Amino acid sequence: MDYIEFLYQSSPKIRENLVGERLDDAVVCSEEKNLTQLLTIMTMEGDFPINVKIGSQIFDYHSFLKLDVVSGEVGATSLYLIIDALDPAIGNLRIRKSDSVMLRMSTKRHNLEFKVYYLELVKRNVLKLSFPENIIIRTEKRASIRVSVDKDWGFIGTITRKAGITFPVKLINISSGGLFFQPQGKLPSIMDGGEIVCHFRWKSQNIRCNTKATIIERTSIEEVVYYRCRFNFEQYDSAMRDLEALVATAQLRQIQRRRELFKDFKTPTKSKSEGSEKTVKKKSKK
Repeated sequence: MDYIEFLYQSSPKIRENLVGERLDDAVVCSEEKNLTQLLTIMTMEGDFPINVKIGSQIFDYHSFLKLDVVSGEVGATSLYLIIDALDPAIGNLRIRKSDSVMLRMSTKRHNLEFKVYYLELVKRNVLKLSFPENIIIRTEKRASIRVSVDKDWGFIGTITRKAGITFPVKLINISSGGLFFQPQGKLPSIMDGGEIVCHFRWKSQNIRCNTKATIIERTSIEEVVYYRCRFNFEQYDSAMRDLEALVATAQLRQIQRRRELFKDFKTPTKSKSEGSEKTVKKKSKK
């Protein structure tokens, strides 16, 4: 039994998450020593995707958390979040302006969810966040992990409607289960439940993939239209293997990028009085 599973088995159950959603399989971890150990595992041993929820909007992206623990100082433990990978970029500003931000992290077996507060910008691409008061742990029900697509990779996507019309798209995030995209140019005439074919070409990685999919959602963010689709596979064939290779390559590229961005970052040294000031600031935002 790993440490996360131990906490899941030994922590008290909770019926709702931080935004009032009903939960049937969740527990809440509140002891500071357990929280510190849990986040140490998540920030040092794993390369886990982070989902950031700001208000009613959800921005999916791969990022990196660094834990800062100062022994002997109550409330001085802090988190550092890299923000360069966030797309759309307006989320960077929203984190700094919001009252609180909810972070979600996933392993193969569990989902972790916790609320934090923005404290300060310590570097151009690094935000300092408060230490969470508790973490909600759930069993993982979604098999696929979404990966943000960097526009500089040369990873090209087009989509063909059932009528045979093909249009280019901006790829926002992708998983082995589906795609979130923004159509380019004139809005296509597709509705929820519409059948499409997704074409992916990543020349530098020698990857090509064509996959059938179904539109499951049309949404609008800042008056820009996006679509979410689910890939359709009847069996584990070469198309599915190609797609899994594509997603794995994208995730590796994101991991390498955020490690590079954090390579020279060191947590700022702080005095005992500074730690106390941050504690006061965190409590004042509740």
